[in-house]
Amino acid sequence: MDYIKILVPSDGSEHSKHVIRHAIQFARHFGVSEVRVFYVLDTGDIEEFKRVDTTILEKEGYPHTEVFKSENIDSILNEHAKKTLAHLKEEIESTPEISEGVKIKFSMREGEPSEKIIEKAEDFEADMIIMGSLRLGGRFAIGSVAAQVVRASKIPVMIVGPNSKFSDFKKILVPVDMSDMAELPVKVAACIARRLKAEIKILHVVNESAVRYFSSIAWFDDDAKDELVAEYVAAAEKHLEEISDITAGLPVKKIVKTGDPVDMILKEAEKDCQLIVMYTRGKGHIGRALIGSITGGVINQARVPVLLVKEKVWVEY
Repeated sequence: MDYIKILVPSDGSEHSKHVIRHAIQFARHFGVSEVRVFYVLDTGDIEEFKRVDTTILEKEGYPHTEVFKSENIDSILNEHAKKTLAHLKEEIESTPEISEGVKIKFSMREGEPSEKIIEKAEDFEADMIIMGSLRLGGRFAIGSVAAQVVRASKIPVMIVGPNSKFSDFKKILVPVDMSDMAELPVKVAACIARRLKAEIKILHVVNESAVRYFSSIAWFDDDAKDELVAEYVAAAEKHLEEISDITAGLPVKKIVKTGDPVDMILKEAEKDCQLIVMYTRGKGHIGRALIGSITGGVINQARVPVLLVKEKVWVEY
């Protein structure tokens, strides 16, 4: 693939600027690429401000209460959004080492953020969305927007956490299960690896505690449990051999581990990987994926970007 179109939602924060740089750096590896930076003025924020009772503020002696008057809020927030986007544009375009070689455009819409991001991705015919996540308790989001986008998007979404260190993707980790969709993230990783001359690590984690728990229900003794775990490991090794044909011509390492899937994925990624590529159904809670409801756990803790892959991808078969 010689052309890629990337949509980058931004809220104007320092973290979102960090994400824009990630996206441009990634896009530069393709022959012709376009990055669209997209700002959504959240109408929920507008409605929240309109609920403020200015008469109470005036009685309490707050200054500039006029900004909370309903007739002023729309224009004030719109002006702030335009200035934020203009500042982003100026900052990116005035830094040649960031913007050189990539077509970058900026646009803005008003509405519910996740809905407008999905609409924009479809209008723009984007191949990928790259966006940030800010951890709020056990969730990841720009105000939960990232989780909503992942659920609704038909195209791959790369999530860049606040602790993600972005660098050239020299090693890509691909956690897989034994489902019929296991090949998809491997295909996407192989496409990226060929572009970036990167190595791939395909990882299957046998959830040993889950295997032992369910075998206990079936009244297996300890020896039988050990044997069952060994059978799962052997099956995983065979499966990795079968799907590794997709990566022909690339340096590939096939790994089978036993343990907690989230912990094993994170530990393997932290060794030497700069990107994690995973498959997700994108339905229901973000953590519910084919690889054992671990997607959310990986995103929340990963120190590298996580690319979530669905059925609609831009891979070279």
